[in-house]
Amino acid sequence: MKPFVTGHEDLVHDAAYDFYGRHVATCSSDQHIKVFRLDRETNEWQLSDSWKAHDSSVVGLNWASPEYGRIIASASYDKLIRLWEEEPDTPECSGRRWTKLCTLNDATGPLFSVKFAPGHLGLKLGAIGNDGMLRIYEALEPSDLRSWSLTTEIPVLRTPPASHLQSDFCLTWCPSRFLPEKLLVCALDQALIYQKDKNGKMYVAAKLEGHGGLIRCVSWAPSIGRWYQLIATGCKDGKVRIFKVTETLKNNDHDRDDNESMSVDQEDDEADSKAGIPELKVELISESGDHRGEVWSVSWNLTGTILSSAGDDGKVRLWKASYSNEFKCMSVISAQQRS
Repeated sequence: MKPFVTGHEDLVHDAAYDFYGRHVATCSSDQHIKVFRLDRETNEWQLSDSWKAHDSSVVGLNWASPEYGRIIASASYDKLIRLWEEEPDTPECSGRRWTKLCTLNDATGPLFSVKFAPGHLGLKLGAIGNDGMLRIYEALEPSDLRSWSLTTEIPVLRTPPASHLQSDFCLTWCPSRFLPEKLLVCALDQALIYQKDKNGKMYVAAKLEGHGGLIRCVSWAPSIGRWYQLIATGCKDGKVRIFKVTETLKNNDHDRDDNESMSVDQEDDEADSKAGIPELKVELISESGDHRGEVWSVSWNLTGTILSSAGDDGKVRLWKASYSNEFKCMSVISAQQRS
């Protein structure tokens, strides 16, 4: 590991690479966002720009797919999501290189996680915060990035928690372009996969069971060359878990008597909206406590073949499937510098 000084004046809450890994954005309790670029000659991170983004701690960042330009979404304790676009002709370190496109202010509590959807789904993003609501926004006119619409609002938690810890909420989108639109939302100790039905409504298609504590981080693996999906979670109980998600088609024939109740008719309508959409089967295939402490971060590589995890032991562990399809720790990277 090679550390570099960010220059933030308070805790750094999140860091996010762009698609090409040549820029990294950081956010902090000092209310600022900083963007660094990698100098190819010196292999050092150089500050590109820094600006005050919110009026409270900035705790979540994400880059949009590069096909839509250089756009960053930020989430803050001030209950706002803001979208920023780079002006490449503006001088670096001027504080004006990134301009605000718009502000989304539907949340009723601090926001903790914001993620853009994969590019093939269009320009949309999901967000969740302390009010326990999953909100999905979409730029209906990609040519006008200042205009966004709230298209989905789902109560993930019926009773929002009294505390508001950033690390208690996270979300990730399914990256596959060959499957129905879906995303995984983690709130406290539950993990729910939401999938879109034929009417465009999101419903809970599956749950990831077996967590023994708060879920700190989640990552959906790219499925290059696989017929199934892999999802990794990092948990307060000290475990890195990997789940296998497969799809099966279900026969949705419904023969009802004419005098059945309206509630049954509503169930039929819901079943019809899901007809032809594969059901999801979730299986826990790996569970490891190698960090011997809380796991704070998990992330797959671009091909979905290697998983990295970081925990309270101050180490990054790399996981890869063996020939028998069992995930084993293949490498351990220590954050401590050698003397």
